[in-house]
Formats: sequence, C-alpha cells, structure tokens
Amino acid sequence: MIDGTLFPLAFAPMVNGEDYYTRKGYYAIKGLVICDDSAKITWVEMGWPGSVHDNHGWAYSEIYLGRAKYFDQKEYLLGDLAFSTSAVVIPAFKKGHNRNLSNEQRYFNNKLAKNCIKSKHCIGLIKAWLQHLRGFLRVIQDKQDLDAMLRPAKCACILHNLLIDQPVLPDCFEETIEELDQDDELNQSVGQSSGDTRRNQVFVYVLEEH
Repeated sequence: MIDGTLFPLAFAPMVNGEDYYTRKGYYAIKGLVICDDSAKITWVEMGWPGSVHDNHGWAYSEIYLGRAKYFDQKEYLLGDLAFSTSAVVIPAFKKGHNRNLSNEQRYFNNKLAKNCIKSKHCIGLIKAWLQHLRGFLRVIQDKQDLDAMLRPAKCACILHNLLIDQPVLPDCFEETIEELDQDDELNQSVGQSSGDTRRNQVFVYVLEEH
C-alpha cells in the first residue's frame, strides 16, 4: 500500500516558504510511504514541500522512475484517490463528470479502502511512537538544514520496523481515512485509459470473488 503524509514544520522555511504551506493551513514536508499488510515500511521517500501533491511526488520518485527494477509483471501498489492509475498503482475509482460510480465500482472501492487502511495505521504508528515527527522545530534555511531534518526522520522509519512486532495500544490506530472526495486537480474521470488495464484486471478478480 502507498500513501502520502505531512510532517509539520514549527517555522516557515526561509527560502520558498510558500511552497511548504499546505492546503490544511500549516507548513510541512511531504513524504510518501509504502508498507506491507503488517504495517512494516518497505520504502519511504520524503523531502518535498508540503504543497506538492501525492501523485506528483510519486511520479518523480525514484521507485516510480525505476519501476522496471522494483516491480515484476504481477506486482503493484494499492492507493487512494490521490494517485493516478498505472501498471504499478491501483487507486480507487473516481466519480466522472456528471457520472456516478456503479454498484460494482463502489464495492471495489470499499474493498480497496479496507486494505489501504493499513497504510494509515503505519503512518499513525510512526508518529505515535516517535512524536518529534509531529512537528520539526528546526528552521530550513538551505538544503543542509533539510537534509539534517530528514536523517532522523528516516531513522525513525527504521525504528518503526524494529518496533512493529511489539504490542501496540489501540489508541495508536485512531487516525482515520481522509475524505476520499478531497480537492484533487489531478483527478481523472472514470473510464478507460492506458493505465486502467491493471486495475481492471484486479477489478474483475474482486467481483468474481464476491
């Protein structure tokens, strides 16, 4: 599963601060996290300004640009509406212009959401265990400051995987799925596209299992 998250900044960056200002009303760094069904992190990339859209960050990420090296023909990620459909990412179906989702598509989206909640749990655990990730106190004046901020954040992801087998209090799972119908300038209408082939294969499989 793949999902984006924000790491809040206590102070506005000194350079290009407006790029770090999010639609939620605060400054932050954007990160992308891929985890498995046990909430262990298998890949993480972070450092984009907070205003960067999840899908934009994914499109320029190392793993997507080198996807032939990271995925075989039967491997793909599950994601939410923020991501575009491709051979390696299967997101939920989006409503088209003047067109509602079919019952089958809604059923598929519900099944997908039950799996994608794992990525929400994963990110929630990281921030619950390592609370400094809830707000960086360093002022970003240059790339060296950003790098110094990201190093402990990446170490936190390693610690997360080491701790994942330990008992976790239920309170750590309070983070809920964000509203799927968020404003998304990259949303595409439901329909056939070159990236829909893989999702349609999984879609048919899910319906056959229903």
